[in-house]
Amino acid sequence: MRRRDEDAFREFVAARQGALRRRAFLLCGGWADGDELVQEALARVYVAWPRIAAGAQEAYTRRTMLNLYLNARRKGHREVLTDTVPEAASADPDRELAMTLTDLLDGLPERQRAVLVLRFWDDLTVPQIAECTGVAEGTIKSQISRGLAALRGRLAEPPLNGALT
Repeated sequence: MRRRDEDAFREFVAARQGALRRRAFLLCGGWADGDELVQEALARVYVAWPRIAAGAQEAYTRRTMLNLYLNARRKGHREVLTDTVPEAASADPDRELAMTLTDLLDGLPERQRAVLVLRFWDDLTVPQIAECTGVAEGTIKSQISRGLAALRGRLAEPPLNGALT
């Protein structure tokens, strides 16, 4: 890569790294997996950088991240399940009642989660999401609608108060 391209890539990463990590965190549901997603996406963007049109770097990186995320989800989880809990649960009632955005997103199908992140985190319009994902606008609208309905349903569920009776 030419020195000028490499400098432009470094500036892009420096300016967008925080936003890329946050987007990846929301997609993956964890910082470690999100950081891996960002690293893999930036490695691919680096290779393609000289071919990416000026002004299209953000969209190209977003699409690369989305494709990597969806491909990884299709291949299955790398999570290893054990019969022992690694750390004790907190007895703090406020912590038990707290529901974060990632908790809400965890139960959604991958594509619904992806379009909700693109729509409400990246503030993309439906046509922009359709272009980014290569999916019809009607499908994007239905995925957003179903995802929001699922989130509303989860928010309406009463919180668990400990033991089942």
